Amino acid sequence: MNLALVEALQGVLFQWHRLAVVKFWASSERTDIASYLTTYHVTWVGLACLVLLALGAAQIVAPDMRAVIWTATIAMGIGKSAALYAQELARAADASLRYSVGALCITIGSSIAGVAAYNVTHSIVSILLSSTFVFAVSAALCGLRKGLLGAGGRFSAQYFRLMLHYGAPLVPVFVATTALTRLDRPVLAEFVAPAVVGVYAAAMALISNVISAGCLLVVTPAYPWLLRQKECRSEDNYRRLHARVGLLMLGGVLAISTSFYCARLTVLPILLGDEIGRAASAYVLPLLAISIVGAFRAHFLDQAYHLFSRTRALMMINLVTLVVAAVAVYLGTRWNGLNGLLCGLLIANVLSLLASATFSRSFVNLKQLTDGVVRLALVSIISGIAGEVCGQLWVLSMSHSILTGIASASVAMLVFAAGMYSTNVGAIRSFSLRRS
Repeated sequence: MNLALVEALQGVLFQWHRLAVVKFWASSERTDIASYLTTYHVTWVGLACLVLLALGAAQIVAPDMRAVIWTATIAMGIGKSAALYAQELARAADASLRYSVGALCITIGSSIAGVAAYNVTHSIVSILLSSTFVFAVSAALCGLRKGLLGAGGRFSAQYFRLMLHYGAPLVPVFVATTALTRLDRPVLAEFVAPAVVGVYAAAMALISNVISAGCLLVVTPAYPWLLRQKECRSEDNYRRLHARVGLLMLGGVLAISTSFYCARLTVLPILLGDEIGRAASAYVLPLLAISIVGAFRAHFLDQAYHLFSRTRALMMINLVTLVVAAVAVYLGTRWNGLNGLLCGLLIANVLSLLASATFSRSFVNLKQLTDGVVRLALVSIISGIAGEVCGQLWVLSMSHSILTGIASASVAMLVFAAGMYSTNVGAIRSFSLRRS
């Protein structure tokens, strides 16, 4: 409950604000960066004060013996927002080292601090406070130097209106995305046994996280750079560059996915336990398809809407996707249990991808993108077959399951890399994306 409240604070109040920081940094560097940063700093402080006032009002209206826990939760939410905000400042300013340090503090550092605090005190409050301390340290490391650039600046109503116009439509986007990722499990629980829900939830969480991580390895560092390239390139040249980045991201994701699929019988029992891992292996292919389609839409096409400030269109697409997914998931699960759920999710994600692509055709080079996606799909199929054949041959000669998984995944990865290079997907033969 406490962690859910922290995430809700990020999605509803703070997330849109920090994305706007990155979006408008490049265009503000040559004008008035001090006033730009002052406006964003004041806005963040205002949002944090709003949260504190809401907490105070809630305690007056409905006093609670657990007030300490709620106060610590709110402090953690504000601390995490400060850390993420400072991290975005570092990312927008191309301070890659600071961004990396902040990312490690927010993820690994806060987890270690929480576990250590619980082992010593066995208290939820200590976990929340220790994580808040790590978030504060991360905010200082990432944002102190870049934040001081705003010293001497003045609050700009123009910057605030620009940020609000861009960011406000993103609030329903985050709400819809959160609902979409949480919708499937309670629906599935109404129609199948708890054991099936557990297998599905574990496999889906693992696979979706792997796919998202593969996307973020490219999208996170590329987004500020793409914004700068947008300022200095012609429209046609920029669209080609953008499509190349998207294809390289998709290529990396498909390479990871293909290797994961070929090594599924080895990897899943290790990561999920023997019983759940073996039960989940039958659903790896549809789960990979669902995750890849959803991640490519979210991390490439949706990012295109961010790049071109089409957040209202993005809001409508995500809300419609949520409605379609809810209907498809319910009807599919009621029709055929878990298999029906997978069909419903795949249909909803494909329709959402097509809708996003259709409405983005004015600012995305869909012809170049489609050509590359088709070639990548063929390369992925061929490399998957090669990996499976290698695995079967290895089993016939040596029955060691771990070595079988390694050999199968390695062959799939090598064939994929060779196929991607030979077909020159995303102009991969170029030594650098900057040589376009």
